[in-house]
Amino acid sequence: MATQAEFIDALAKAAEITKAEADRISRAYAAVAVAQAKGGFAALPDLGRFKAVTRPARKARNPRDGKIIDVPAKTSLVLKVGA
Repeated sequence: MATQAEFIDALAKAAEITKAEADRISRAYAAVAVAQAKGGFAALPDLGRFKAVTRPARKARNPRDGKIIDVPAKTSLVLKVGA
């Protein structure tokens, strides 16, 4: 699975556009995928599968002052690049 940065780089190179434009396109596709998926997944031909994943609440350390903080649960979008 590619990282978001790797995906943006590859998209920018393949489409011969800037990384900023590729990032905007990626976010637009992600928004469409999330809207369609509604908790499941959305397959985009020649790109891959977007899947909504719920990340649980957790404890983390604030790097500024070292205090332990509560990070709430959130839904993230995961892209599994197709072949």
